[in-house]
Amino acid sequence: MTGSPPSRETMLQTIDRMAGLPLLVIADLVLDEFEYGEIGRISREAPVLILNHRTTDRRPGGGANAVNNLRALDGAPRVVGRVGQDEPGDHLLALFRELSIDTTGIWRDATYQTPVKRRILAGSPHSVRQQIVRIDRGGGPPVPVNGSPFLDQTRRLAPGVRGVLISDYDLGLIHAGTVPPLTEALRSAGAGRLLVDSRSHLALFRGLTAATPNLHEAEAALGEAFGADPESLRRGGDALRRRLDAEALVVTRGSQGMTLFERSCPPASVPVYGTDEVADVTGAGDTVISVFALAVVSGSGFREAAMLANYAGGIVVMKRGTATVSRDELRHAVRTDAGFDRRLQTE
Repeated sequence: MTGSPPSRETMLQTIDRMAGLPLLVIADLVLDEFEYGEIGRISREAPVLILNHRTTDRRPGGGANAVNNLRALDGAPRVVGRVGQDEPGDHLLALFRELSIDTTGIWRDATYQTPVKRRILAGSPHSVRQQIVRIDRGGGPPVPVNGSPFLDQTRRLAPGVRGVLISDYDLGLIHAGTVPPLTEALRSAGAGRLLVDSRSHLALFRGLTAATPNLHEAEAALGEAFGADPESLRRGGDALRRRLDAEALVVTRGSQGMTLFERSCPPASVPVYGTDEVADVTGAGDTVISVFALAVVSGSGFREAAMLANYAGGIVVMKRGTATVSRDELRHAVRTDAGFDRRLQTE
């Protein structure tokens, strides 16, 4: 891995190589619901708005959104995860089957309710609908180390993949009891490179290929604040990468873009792509890890992968709801970005 910036041509070649790559995705699966409506009037019962419902949209969410993004990029995800024996679980599995995503590694857990994140969006007939409330339901006990299909399904699906993406939403699949046997099973199966996106358990992993925490998650994993100035950010990112024994660490920083830390190279910042007038940040982190993972397992360097992930993040936040990015959209961004030569800034 060199510190030199990639060219447009090498990035376009990486996008071409993404098609058909098999990845094992170990994920907390969520169903996202979006209720859209228009504000009718103020209720006489209480000082609240009355929403005239227009439509409902249901999409793969949480780790299921990472799976959906991989599929939209023409990858070939194999999924290990659980859903409840309930209608949201039925619906999520049906969405996967419509997308030709292998669901044989997903089991139905009678002690678990499929997590649902329901968002209510409202506006006038001539204005953009805005999210006014989110209602979360579902979940259940952590997956036991023994007595669940978790490790068996992992061992069955891991052979032949190019890498593993772990999408941990702190819903009981990834915890202190499952990480050691899981990583051992992946090593034994020769599952390739390991990439992790973890809401609260990143510090449990060691020897991974890369992780893509946001700044808050990175600080929690390190156990201390990074600091706002560039030098403090550099120290914090380097310290966390060493603690994880990771080849690379990408810290996403919202409107400040992302910063890449890797072995034997100085940190590099990637300014945010597009406008900071975003439409919806729902699931943007899933898009980032999906593009980054496919680029890495295709053989690209971390800097190239971070730039592609940055393009994808900038594209997806301009879409409403839990959205995905296609390879054609990535190609267009690479070809037309007037600031391409300044996209990667070595510190």
